Amino acid sequence: MLLRQDPSGIAPERALVFETLLPIPNFQKAAARIGFELLIEDRLDDAYEIPEELIDDYVEAAAPTLYAVMPSSADLQRMLQLWRAYQNAEEKPYGLAPWWKLFDMLADVRVWGPQDRLTPQAKAELLQELSENDADPIRLELEIWPTANMVQRSKWQNDTRARVEALGGQVLTISSINLDGFSYEAALIDMPSAAVRAMLRNPFSPDGLATIEGLQFVLPQTIAQSLPDLTDDEPTDRFDDLPPFDPDAPISAVILDGTPIAAHPALDGGVVIEDIHDLVRLSQVQHRRHATSMASLILRGDLEADGSPLSGARLLTIPVLVDDANGASSPRDRLFVDMVHIALTRAFLGDEPLAPDAFIVNFSIGVRRSHFAGQISSLARLLDWWADHHGVLFTVSAGNITEDLVIPNMTSIEFENSGQDRQTRLVEEAMRSTRHSRAILAPAEAVNVVTVGAASEDLSDPSMPLQAGMVSLSNDGEIQPAITSGVGLGAFRSIKPDYIHTGGQHDIRVFPAGNHLRLSVPNQNQRTGLHAATAQRGVASRYRVRGTSCSNALATRAHVNSATELLREEGPFAQQMLERRDLALITKALAINAARWPDNAVAYYESEKARLDGNHSAAREEVCRYFGHGHLNEIFMCEAPDYGATMVGTATVRKDRAVLFNVPLPPSLAGERIGRSMWVTIAWFSPVLPTRARYRLALLEAVPHGTDLLGELIEDDGWGLDMKAQQLDANIIKRGTVWSRRLINSSPVVPNYGEEAVLPIRIQCRDNSGGGLSPDDDIHFAVAVTLELETETRFDIRAEIENELRIRLQGRG
Repeated sequence: MLLRQDPSGIAPERALVFETLLPIPNFQKAAARIGFELLIEDRLDDAYEIPEELIDDYVEAAAPTLYAVMPSSADLQRMLQLWRAYQNAEEKPYGLAPWWKLFDMLADVRVWGPQDRLTPQAKAELLQELSENDADPIRLELEIWPTANMVQRSKWQNDTRARVEALGGQVLTISSINLDGFSYEAALIDMPSAAVRAMLRNPFSPDGLATIEGLQFVLPQTIAQSLPDLTDDEPTDRFDDLPPFDPDAPISAVILDGTPIAAHPALDGGVVIEDIHDLVRLSQVQHRRHATSMASLILRGDLEADGSPLSGARLLTIPVLVDDANGASSPRDRLFVDMVHIALTRAFLGDEPLAPDAFIVNFSIGVRRSHFAGQISSLARLLDWWADHHGVLFTVSAGNITEDLVIPNMTSIEFENSGQDRQTRLVEEAMRSTRHSRAILAPAEAVNVVTVGAASEDLSDPSMPLQAGMVSLSNDGEIQPAITSGVGLGAFRSIKPDYIHTGGQHDIRVFPAGNHLRLSVPNQNQRTGLHAATAQRGVASRYRVRGTSCSNALATRAHVNSATELLREEGPFAQQMLERRDLALITKALAINAARWPDNAVAYYESEKARLDGNHSAAREEVCRYFGHGHLNEIFMCEAPDYGATMVGTATVRKDRAVLFNVPLPPSLAGERIGRSMWVTIAWFSPVLPTRARYRLALLEAVPHGTDLLGELIEDDGWGLDMKAQQLDANIIKRGTVWSRRLINSSPVVPNYGEEAVLPIRIQCRDNSGGGLSPDDDIHFAVAVTLELETETRFDIRAEIENELRIRLQGRG
């Protein structure tokens, strides 16, 4: 039986709904004990079970409902017959006793119905939008079941329009995207508040909106947005010393956002605007702040600490938001998924694509109130499809959470006097207890994208002392996730965010709320933050900004600079024609490979492990929710550590096949006593299929090998250098589209090995979906391997490895 938490893509005529009495992971464990192997998307390792103190959180957030597609209508009816017999306390049929034990853990088994078309999140948001005036319209999105049957699709579209109009509503626009591997059928409608209220009260009404045949979901309109900036200080104009952009440099990156001020002194010559949605005229220049700031950070980094132009590249902006005094948001008369698809099509496809040389798209906007709760959004599915089919890398911000953080039963004075370590612990506890309401925002849950969270850190000094009523949780040199940064995990409990990056220091305002304490981050604060371009009072200026958008912009800059470094005249891929997919995957692998858990992440892991009675898996997951794979070190994306070497490769692999990479071992290290570490990272874009319970089809992993006395390959758990894994375990790194292993030496002495010794790393591919991956699909991937020594030595292992690689490449030639 295939059970899933995300109903997207299931066949409605054969869909059953299972409502469980237990949290989903515990239900999975209990079912396994009585002989059922349920293929649930959150496939956990054998030792994992939700600790009792976390169960309430999971019950509230996971909405313990599972969906199954039965092989046939007869099978569906047979399952319902068994459930009714159980409910009537009938004698269980011979051989079916395990089913009765399974039913003990269920509240209901029923066919897919109108109530399933309204998610808990959608219901809550629609209730907030209801007007007391029955005639006031509410804008909704109706997603229709995607099907390849043109006749059926046309009928469902016509039925939807007829029902909407019969209820006094209006269809504003429709979208029909039908691609190999991605389908999207949706209508944007206005409905009277009275009709929406009636649907929420009784979704089963035969004449209501939720009973339209072919309807999959009723959703609030998808509104993409950026946070408003309320700063109105005196304009700061210091742009005289900025070096110019190369006007002949290729466009290497695309940004989907609002409209930047292209003539701003910090951007002039570096950004090109293509107004394919006719939105520029709707955005007044004085309001074009967010896109201007993002373009500034991508093109020049922090204007105070850096300011150098993006290396050998320029930026294309396609506006998909309208800027106004309250920030920027997507147009209310269009379907945002459709807008993004059109923008990407114009950028990369056709006879004259706008950005044929670009490999990366910056997506520093989030969908309003779209906290990830198990169901992958249509927008995330679209980005996953584009990454797989066209080799585009998307860097997506984890999302900024604007709701205040509440610390119960504490006064402002107690908090301010408790010391920074205690303050940090209190914030961690508050974040943990509310993490599901602070989850990442769509489309950050997409499996093929790089999701970037914010670290609360600056690249320049504060401009003034800390004001009264404000606190800072940042110790000198300590890297803390910003409290406004969206919290993971992602789809299928994958590591999200993928990593955190510099997002501006977040000073916190502390104020009482009854017996509790509220913490907020004022976005108009100019004491700290990253220096970026903007417009103030109609004048080109610069100001300080912070948040996941900023960290994502700097991450995009790091990926582009890394690609330029790879292709430069003396770089490792000089004079090689790397395709878009190659650059996307290589920089994706290098970024994860360059991420490190800071010391306070390791300390947090130890404290969580103690709190969870030694549960290593749960403790690691808790750390990954905030830090991901770690804090990005941009330098390691362009060069190796001081006492180390980094190797990069690309290849393709097919289902149930493997590729062998021979990593040269430095001859001088054999038998030496020295500390050492190694990072091995694989990055790929997986084919995805919403009709499978396991949406991500391809799983890649690396297996170390040695050789026996006969020269046969054998598995080598020490990775050739007597190494052992640390931090992330083998289970959690298998859930996404990055596989990354961190290793340190088990003993101080390097094993002896001969001249020309290699570490064979076998990279293998298997079907993660239970039959969805074709054996003919070529899965492109990149691999990065870093070997680093603990201290300086008389050996130059980088030169030794480079020489060995050069000799072998010449031999192959």
